[in-house]
Amino acid sequence: MISIPSKSEQPTSPLSDDWLPLAGLPEGTTARLRESDLQDSDRDLLTALGLSPDRALVICKSGSPCIVEVRGVRVGLSEAIAERLLVEPIDEPPVGE
Repeated sequence: MISIPSKSEQPTSPLSDDWLPLAGLPEGTTARLRESDLQDSDRDLLTALGLSPDRALVICKSGSPCIVEVRGVRVGLSEAIAERLLVEPIDEPPVGE
């Protein structure tokens, strides 16, 4: 199973200035999941739901819950979890992922 890397698992890769907390993005934004600051069990659960590294997603609703669409499925996330997921906004919509 692929898991979302945590900050501690990638100490040599610098954070990009373009990466933002998922919770801070407006509705309709398309972004790519880059990194998380979560416990292993939480990361594994999100991966099972389709939120895996480099996966494109769309913000359907900001706030609590934060609702994202990934691979055609909507997933609700608590604001606390959404704050700990770093994403990179992208211009293209997710296509057939």
